Order: sequence, then structure tokens, then C-alpha cells
Amino acid sequence: MNEDLGRILNKGFSTWSHNYGIAVPFFLNMMASLFILMMAIFIIPFIVAATSMSDIGSASSLTTEESMELLMSLFSDNIVLVLVLGLIAFLAISFVQSYFEAGAIGMAQAASVSGHTTFNDMFRAGKENVFSLFLTRIIISLIFIAGIVFIVPGMLTMGDFNSFIDNPENALLTSLLLLFGFLLWGLYVLVIDIIFSIVRFGLVLDRLDPMEALEKGYRFFMNNKLVVFLMYLVVIGLSIAINMVGELISYVEVLANVWIFLSFVLSFAVIQPLVTVWWTRLYMDRTGKELYDISDLLEYP
Repeated sequence: MNEDLGRILNKGFSTWSHNYGIAVPFFLNMMASLFILMMAIFIIPFIVAATSMSDIGSASSLTTEESMELLMSLFSDNIVLVLVLGLIAFLAISFVQSYFEAGAIGMAQAASVSGHTTFNDMFRAGKENVFSLFLTRIIISLIFIAGIVFIVPGMLTMGDFNSFIDNPENALLTSLLLLFGFLLWGLYVLVIDIIFSIVRFGLVLDRLDPMEALEKGYRFFMNNKLVVFLMYLVVIGLSIAINMVGELISYVEVLANVWIFLSFVLSFAVIQPLVTVWWTRLYMDRTGKELYDISDLLEYP
């Protein structure tokens, strides 16, 4: 018999509370992603400057304002190179995130099955699923981007920007059309995100390739619409609650900086691991996989 959402949340919380190590993949992911981002911030300007040495030969004699103008012109003149390098950095970060996310799901699976997990579960799941999960993330991102079609009518109506400014009588209608398009795009992204919310868990837990994971994730949603939607609401509600607490604390100047650090730690040490365990348990429960109530595993008190 399937567990209801309340039991999944309760047992998932118990599993997480006995396996704080599930936070490690998220911490490592944050550190590795930050390292790649910082490298990109330093390396991309260096490469752009190296390709335009003749333009910056006398940069040392320029004022700060002139140097900034020169830097902006270098970036605009090498926009294709900047975009390519930025895309490489984005893909590198996405690959690293795929590895550690797969590792976290693998740890959540082990904890849900046996009551405990080790870092070997992270390394194994990460190594076995990183490439498939990476491709799946790219495919879903492309599906999100496909929603740009919703703003095309507004963009076509606007036409040339100068003519748009010269005809204020049409500006309001065009602006409303654009706004409506962006709202539809946002709604489209939200619906797709809910439908495919279980995809990455199915991919890791069942060792699927990207297309199989998308297909099975869609079928899982169609067969479990209510519980998936409610779980999605719980996750969103948890994020909103934390943000509301942050807003309230921000009015107390002494606590504001403390909360910034605390919320940062909560994100990768509590929220992400806990949510991962919840989604993992939901998928395993609804697909008939073996699960244990960790409170019954007396050998792991």
C-alpha cells in the first residue's frame, strides 16, 4: 500500500535526521560551482584582452572612466567569444551540478533502503549517472527556452524600437501583449517544471538514459498528479517560509547579517538534502521499491 504524503514527509524527515552526510554533495557542489564561476570571471576578461592587445597598449595612461569604456568596447567587439566562453563555463557548472545531484540522490536512496548511507554511495551514483543527468538537464532547459514563442507576437508587434517609441498610441497595447507573453512563458515553465520534477530522481534510481527518464517521469506524473503537485507545493512553501522569516529578521539590523549566513547554510545543509530525501522516497514508494522505516532499524539508532 502506498504511503500518503504525510507519511512520506515524516519518514523522509526521520531518514534525513539520521543521515546528515547527505548535505555533503550540496556543499561540494556549491564550492565547485563557485570555483568554476570565479575562474570564468578572471579568465574570460584575460582571454578577451589577450585577443586585443593592440587596442590596450596604452591602457595604463587612461583614466578609470576611459578604462571602463575601453573594457566595454572590447567585450562588445568580442561578443561571440564572450558568449562561447560563457557557455563553456555554464556547461562546466551544469556538469558538476549533475555529478553531485546524482550523488545526493544515490545517498538518499541508500538511506531510504537501509537506514544509512556513506560517501561511497555518492561517488558511485555520481559516476554512473553524471553524463545522463547532464544531458537531461540540457534537454529540459531547451524545453524551457522553447517557451520563448509566447513572446514572439509581442516582439513582432513592437517591430523596430524607434517606431515603437514614435507611436505611443500603440505602446500600451504592445506592452500588454509582451507582458501577457511573458506571463504565459512563466506559466509554461512552471507547468513543465512540475511535470518533470521527478525526472532526475527516476533517472538515478532506475539508471535510465535521458529520453527514458523524461518518458518515465511524465508517466509518473500522469499516474500521481495530486501527490506530485502537493509535494511541489510543500517544497515551494518551505522556500517561501524561509524567505518570509528572512524578511522579518531583516528589520532587525543586528540579526540581518546573521540570517544571511544562516539561510545560506540552511539551503545546502538542511533544505536541499531534506527535499532530495522526500522526492526520492516518493518515487521509490510509488514505483514499488523496498523502503524501511528508519525508526525500526535499531542497529542505527
